[in-house]
Amino acid sequence: MLRNLTKTLTAVSTIAVLMAPLVVPSAAYASSTTVQRKCVNGVCGSVKYYGGKVRISLSSKLSRTTHFNFKTNPGDQIEVGNGYSFDREPGDSGTYSAQACERGGIGARSTCTKWATFDWNSGAQEEESEQ
Repeated sequence: MLRNLTKTLTAVSTIAVLMAPLVVPSAAYASSTTVQRKCVNGVCGSVKYYGGKVRISLSSKLSRTTHFNFKTNPGDQIEVGNGYSFDREPGDSGTYSAQACERGGIGARSTCTKWATFDWNSGAQEEESEQ
């Protein structure tokens, strides 16, 4: 009888340990942030911040987008595929601008949308919106 009681108590204590909540430091959650997708002038941008990097994803509501003209403000204009990333500290913020473009034929210039400007940050969250 005592032997069965000992086995039962051991099993109950093992189950209790397995059911204890796992405590994860809050710093693990604070190291990543997402700025939800936002669209302006047919250009859409969203931002994820983690691992010390701001990662900007670009997309377009246009059917024939071949590339994006991109610049951080202030910054030089560059041509990118569908995203851009750069190193930043937590708590930083700024803006970036992008144009969705369709590459021109031989000797022709690209056709691009108007510039769309978005916010990026490593702290606050925004909701998806259309302007």
